[in-house]
Amino acid sequence: MRADATGRVAGLILAAGMSTRMGPLKQLLPLGGRAAIEWIAEVVGPRLDEVVVVLGHRAAEIAPVLAAYPVRWVVNTDYQTGMLSSVQCAVQAVDTAADYLICLGDQPRLSGAVVEQVLQARKQVGAGIIIPTVDGKRGHPVLICNAYRAEILALPLTVGLNAVTRGHPEDTYELPVAEAAILTDMDTPADYQRELAHWPE
Repeated sequence: MRADATGRVAGLILAAGMSTRMGPLKQLLPLGGRAAIEWIAEVVGPRLDEVVVVLGHRAAEIAPVLAAYPVRWVVNTDYQTGMLSSVQCAVQAVDTAADYLICLGDQPRLSGAVVEQVLQARKQVGAGIIIPTVDGKRGHPVLICNAYRAEILALPLTVGLNAVTRGHPEDTYELPVAEAAILTDMDTPADYQRELAHWPE
């Protein structure tokens, strides 16, 4: 379903969660002198045609830290229903013709190199879904072409985005990358301590 790889790409940064397992609001946890969400906005913002950060839980506290970056934010009022509702919220908020680079809001070590690799693969391979992998394990960010827009928006919240990302193996390209950080996010205090080890104070 990869029809045209020369069009726009919109970044969707999912940052609406309640941080239930973490306790403190993980999007604002300090890493290297910045909030975690800032590192992701800095990497993704300049590389894409538009970037939307989806906020939800305590959105008013997170929004101000995004002001310095080339992104805009929207609020998912249904954030408690899970991640798919945030994806659908973002898809509805961006250019209706854009492809989507879906990023997690709690992967502060997402690198520009990985983003560039995924975007380059979009131009080079004939797949509508591109998923970075390390040792065969799938991670983020995930590229989904615009041809799946209607399918994403029609998904019931009980199903999840996996219905798309695992539902079209004939149109999916798994892109091997070297950075294991694509597999790790921050859900627990132990995860945060692991991330801290990678950041000079």
